[in-house]
Order: sequence, then structure tokens, then C-alpha cells
Amino acid sequence: FRRAAVGRAKYPQGNSKAQIQPNHRHQQRAMACGLRMTWSPMCVGCFLLGLTFRASAQVHVMAPDWLVKQRENIVGATSMFGAPFYGDRIVGRLVYGPSKGKSWCEANDYEVPNNNEEAGATAKEFKAKIINVFLVRRGGDCSLRHKVRIASEKGAHAVIIADKLDSKLTTKDMGNIIVSNNGVYNGEVHIPSILISKEDGKLLIDAAKRTTVIVALAWNVPTNKAVRMDMWMSSASVETMQFLKTFAPKRRVLNRAMNFVPHYSVFRMDNVDPTTAANLCSDFSGKYCAEDPDGNGPITGKMVLEEDVRQLCIHDKYKRITNREGGSKSVQYAAEYWDYIERYIERCPLAGSGDRFGEECSKKLMAEVGIDQAQVEECVHATSTEKLQHEVENTAWSPRALRINGWRYSGILDADLVTKAVCSGFTVEPAECQEISKERDPFVPYNQQGSTGISFTTLFAWLVGTLTVGAISMALYKRRLQEEMRANIREEVMLEVQAQYSKLAGK
Repeated sequence: FRRAAVGRAKYPQGNSKAQIQPNHRHQQRAMACGLRMTWSPMCVGCFLLGLTFRASAQVHVMAPDWLVKQRENIVGATSMFGAPFYGDRIVGRLVYGPSKGKSWCEANDYEVPNNNEEAGATAKEFKAKIINVFLVRRGGDCSLRHKVRIASEKGAHAVIIADKLDSKLTTKDMGNIIVSNNGVYNGEVHIPSILISKEDGKLLIDAAKRTTVIVALAWNVPTNKAVRMDMWMSSASVETMQFLKTFAPKRRVLNRAMNFVPHYSVFRMDNVDPTTAANLCSDFSGKYCAEDPDGNGPITGKMVLEEDVRQLCIHDKYKRITNREGGSKSVQYAAEYWDYIERYIERCPLAGSGDRFGEECSKKLMAEVGIDQAQVEECVHATSTEKLQHEVENTAWSPRALRINGWRYSGILDADLVTKAVCSGFTVEPAECQEISKERDPFVPYNQQGSTGISFTTLFAWLVGTLTVGAISMALYKRRLQEEMRANIREEVMLEVQAQYSKLAGK
């Protein structure tokens, strides 16, 4: 689970079900919304209070007319997993099948109405391709992500999740909710999902039981002449660095239209014990700490902080104003920073026998891409404390977070998907977006680029394949060994027989 605005907490490594520890100024509001401050391993979802423009997902009711009059627009919270249709307006037909008792957690728990003829007529009426938008309800013994994955397997192109009936969250609260990833393997969910209030959910479910309901889904980003993209990350996060590697070519194309502002995940630990401070913090005070990416391995939080500061210095030293005719004069671009970042994950990996994450590898990479090491070292020495303090005081809702024009990005961290969101944030879309942003087909599952995760099915198949190959190899080895043993025995017998013949011949 992700946490809300930074409290005094460390980030547990490899544990997506960590406790939520909100800042004190948000705790009262969280309790008023009915949120629990800690979550059990079977927690249904992760709902955190956001501090920025919400990742609003708007459900626009198009038909029937009587429903439009009751509730034309519904605002919900976009899930952090899945792939929203940024920049597009998608028309869909609500599909609802009542649960048989498993809360939509199993594929056989609900039936999907088959109204192909009706859907075809509806598509003709609205002159658009109509996708399937499934309706399910929050609750039960599975996560929201699991429900969305099940719906996707049953033919959903998007999912609307109605809040559970005993929830205290209202329609107004939906704008401050984060529906976060809850630890299921990456890459399993490729469709978008939206959480709406129980009141709005009941309205849509009751209507879908009676008649065909048509809705339009839109994910709108606040617009500006020049887009600003803020990203919170860690220099030791494989997921983040892999994303930046795939995003770098698109960033170069947008170098005169978009500002990129890097932030790094730094937190404070009060009353920290010396052992923990040695692993996570810059010193024993616990004032500046970072995630330890390899547990008991050689990389420490202090090394991560040092690399974070180096990267901030590289960006500060090499960013330049990139003016263009008719464009914004406030746009800045640091070419050397992106050259460095694009190569970093391969040149300085967390594990391996050659160059590894750390200062020495960083120096080699800086020399390779033409960065002045002396200037960077001077910047690190002079501004390290200032930069770390700034990062501690300017945190996001999660250690891995993204804002576009001050708006909270939701969805999988994918270069193409983020680019689509960025391009939808321009007041007037620049020509560069035509080059790097492609229109999506809502009927085709989204193919995430650069994903570092694998699904359970893939993992299981890989394990079965490995075991099968191993078993076959062992069987062949055993057979070969037996043949060699038989050959040796035959050879020894023949030698013994020949020796006996020789003795007899000599008599």
C-alpha cells in the first residue's frame, strides 16, 4: 500500500501491505471519511487522502434521458493500476451481473448479460464503438485490483466500482481518494477502473437492471501552454529508472514544450536506533533517510541519498531554457541529465559482478555522457543538505508519484501512457505529440512497455517449464550414465576374458 502525505515513517521494502501513516493534519479528515489507519493483509483496497488536484475520472451519463436528468455527471477516483484513456472520450454500455455471494471475486460469481443485438443498435444510434463497462461493488474477501482483473477476463474494457454499502465516503470525498496498487503482480490489469460513491453506484446499478445505460468516460488533465511534469522517485528504484529510460526519447522530442521537475523520496526518522540509521540514513540523527534497495546487500540508504543529490545537481547544472517561436520561454531542458538517466539502470545496476550502483560507477557514466564531474562534486558538497531538506519538506502522496500540471496522475507507470496524459495537458497540442503519442483502440488490451513485473501465470509457467526441463535433463543424464556403466562393465569383462585367454594360450 502507498502512504498519504509523509508522516514519520520508513518504507518497508517489498511489502505492499504496509501500514498507512498519514500526517497529523490529515488524520482527522481521514477518520471523518471512515478510513482505517491500518490495514489487514486481506484489506479490500487502499484509500489515501491526496494533497493535490485529484486524478478525476468523469462518468458522463448519455442515456436513458430519465437517468441523465437525475445524474448527468459523476466524478470518481481513478485506480493507480490499469491504463486510463487519457486524452480520449470513450463511450460504453454498462454491464451489470448480480453477485451470487462471492462479491464479484470469482469469475463464476456473476453472469454477464449477452445483449449483442442491443449493443449493436446502440452503437449505430450513437455513431460510435461501444465498449463494455462492467459494474461491480467494493467489498468481500478480495482486492479491487482482483475484481478488475476478473472483469477484464470476462470481457470488460473498463470497470466502474461502486463503494460498499456501509461506507461513510460520499460523492464529495471521491476527489480525495487514491485507489492504490495492493501488491498483485504488475502487468495483470490493462483496463482502467473508477471508484464511485455508494449513492452514485446504486443509481447506476438500479438503472442497468432496468434498461441499457450508455456512459462516456473521460480523464481530463488541467491544461496549460507549457506542461509541467513533477516526478517523485528513488535513484535506486528499478521500476522508476526503467520508466525514465523508456520515457527519455519522448522527453527529448518534447524538450521545447514540457518542463520536467525531478523529486527524490527522502524521509525523516526520529529516535532511530543506530543499526537502522546506518542502513537507511545519512547519519545517526535520522534527519535524512532513504530506502535500502537490497536489504542486507552492500547498497545502503546513505548511498541512495548521495546518488539522489548527484542527479539533482546534474539536472540543476545542465538545464537550459529552450525558446521556440510562439512557445513558452519558461520551458527548460537538461539534455545531459536525460543522457545520464537513460543509461543509468544498465551501467550501474543494483546487482552484478561489474560496475554497480554507487559513486564510482556514477563517475564513469558522467565521463561517458560528457558531464563535468568537478562541477557536480562541487554542487554536491555545497548544496547536499539544502537539497535533502527540500526533498523532505516537499513530498507527495507516495514515494513513487507523478503530477502533470499539478494534477495527480493515476495508472500504470508506462512511457506511452504518461506521454498520452502529458499531451492532453496542453492548451493547444504541439506538433511533437503527433509524433510520439498514438491513438489507442479501446478494444485492444493495453500493452505496457518496459514492465519489470511478471504475472502469476507467467511465473507458474516458467517454474513448470524449468522443472520439466530439469526432469528431462536428469532422466537423460541417468540414462547416459547407465549406458556408460554398462559399456565399462562390458569392457572390463572383455578385458578379463582376453586376459584369461592369454593365460590359456601361454600354457
